[in-house]
Amino acid sequence: MSTEVKHLFGRIAGRYDLLNRLLSARRDVAWRATALGMLRGAPGTLIDLACGTFDFGLQALAAGHARVVHGSDFCQPMLVAGATKRAGKPLSASVGDALRLPYADGCGDVVSIAYGWRNVDDPAAALREMRRVLVPGGEVLILEFFRPLRWWPRLFYGTFGRLVFPLIGGLVAGDAAAYRYLNDSVQRFLSVPEAERLLRECGFTEVRTRSFFGGVSHALVARAM
Repeated sequence: MSTEVKHLFGRIAGRYDLLNRLLSARRDVAWRATALGMLRGAPGTLIDLACGTFDFGLQALAAGHARVVHGSDFCQPMLVAGATKRAGKPLSASVGDALRLPYADGCGDVVSIAYGWRNVDDPAAALREMRRVLVPGGEVLILEFFRPLRWWPRLFYGTFGRLVFPLIGGLVAGDAAAYRYLNDSVQRFLSVPEAERLLRECGFTEVRTRSFFGGVSHALVARAM
């Protein structure tokens, strides 16, 4: 699956930012800001996984939630698409797999992953890697579309997600299949209660959750034990 997903994101890298703004009606910017505001530690080194075109890392720097950002993504075309955005910023980029992070133990104050956790083959193994690279007491921040349990997000994904995402993806990016995958991956992923339980099982505590747009998107923040 990881190779297939990598190719999928490579195909849409050039239109990725535009589609994010269109499909979320620019709410993705506010969701990232709220999620960053959930962090309790002092600004330090942020390791941003599945960093894509660096939206999350750049927003963290601009808002003073990080002094340095190390972005990692397994899809090189996404890093290339965002290269001009990070020029002159304290933001490094590397091609890396969330299951085998190219970072030393205990080197990050915060590890973030925005809408990329559901794309890894083993969510628990990814959490253990995040825990490995965090300092003791460091924080993990996850933004994600989790499998819906309540009526409204189930209705949203069953209608808008199933029909409109592929339609707009086809019209704007010329790749309806990529945005059909977006909705399908949500249905196969963890629910929020399952994600909270997995965080605790993988060495995290003080799990806090915030929902957006009636439960369509969620932010989870937890502390490394």
